[in-house]
Amino acid sequence: MMRLTGRKNCPAALLALGLVLAAGCEVDKYSTLVVTGQVAKTLSPESNTASILLGEATVQNIQQGDWLNTPDPTDTSFGTNIFPATITPVGNATAKLNSTNVAKRLPGIYFEPALSLEYKARYELEMKLDDGRRVTAYAFLPDSFSVVAPRPGDSLDIESETLRVVWTKSDSARRYVVGITPADSGSTALGWSGSRTDTFCIVPAAAFKDTNGVAVPGNYIVNVTALNGGWKKGGLDLLFAGGNVSGAVGLFGCAVYARPVAFIAR
Repeated sequence: MMRLTGRKNCPAALLALGLVLAAGCEVDKYSTLVVTGQVAKTLSPESNTASILLGEATVQNIQQGDWLNTPDPTDTSFGTNIFPATITPVGNATAKLNSTNVAKRLPGIYFEPALSLEYKARYELEMKLDDGRRVTAYAFLPDSFSVVAPRPGDSLDIESETLRVVWTKSDSARRYVVGITPADSGSTALGWSGSRTDTFCIVPAAAFKDTNGVAVPGNYIVNVTALNGGWKKGGLDLLFAGGNVSGAVGLFGCAVYARPVAFIAR
């Protein structure tokens, strides 16, 4: 039985780990840096922020049967007895976004508010650890855009009409995330979210119904976000593809949030 020990911090090493497991081998210990970072520009309320989470993921005592036989491609976390990983926050790093220092707020959390962000500009993340490891990534901030349908105050007949959400194109955007949420936090409506690469989508009728399929009239909010950079599809995708970060496994991206639109479902 072969054992793999030591520290790795690149996507290729993770792929090798998967191949070792597939071959029926046992891994004693494996660790890698994990990063999730975002530069975001919002209009309502107006805000420009950078936030980065940095941790060390450690996996120990993996047996082939623990997770290869029961993987869930949509799972975004590692559950007990499937992929026994622990993540330790890493606070001994310096972080820079272009020439701006990003302050440490808590161990493993790096956050900087009130940034001066420019549409379509390139933003480079660089993190340096005390032990010499270096993490880098980059993305472009998408251009300004807006939701054109529905319009504020529009009314939708839940039983007979279909909601079509349309927005203007955002230069540098690679993907858009659309969300429909009830304005009332106490609403029983399920809401809906999805991702698109074009500039429109049809919202399923189930977004305006509860778990029993009963329509829930009320006020709803449309949110559309333009993204450039890493996009998380699922835990296994990130594990084997490695994300878009150098020196770690993870994702870094830039997001622009369009002004939300409120409408009425009746």
